[in-house]
Amino acid sequence: MEPTNEDSTRKLLLWSVPIVLGHFVAVIWHLLLLVKIQPSTPRLFPPLLILFNLFPVAGLVALAKGSRKMAGSMIILPLAMALVIGTYAHFLSPGTDNILHMPSGDLTLSFQISAVLLVLLEALGCWVGIRIFANLSARHALNT
Repeated sequence: MEPTNEDSTRKLLLWSVPIVLGHFVAVIWHLLLLVKIQPSTPRLFPPLLILFNLFPVAGLVALAKGSRKMAGSMIILPLAMALVIGTYAHFLSPGTDNILHMPSGDLTLSFQISAVLLVLLEALGCWVGIRIFANLSARHALNT
């Protein structure tokens, strides 16, 4: 028996929800740590990042409502951008946000853990977005 559209959406949601919501929580934790570690962080930076990271959450709603193309875009684009920017800022750049070169402090380990967790969740979120599009393409191929 062939899986139905509803079955595949349910399976995609089963993977997407914990990854996307976990990422959103990790972003808030990471930003709270950032503001404590670097009090000179511009005031608008954390709220703007929180708003930006609501797009994947809205993508979950779009997926649940059956709008896969929109859902895939709303999940993969922001998470891919965050993955590239976060990987550079926290692992490759010579800046103060590089977790491999941070001076020790009370919150250093927490910040390092949150940065690694974000990269993992962003990579998984991109994988979920790719799965949404792959499922969409497979469905389209079957219908033609």
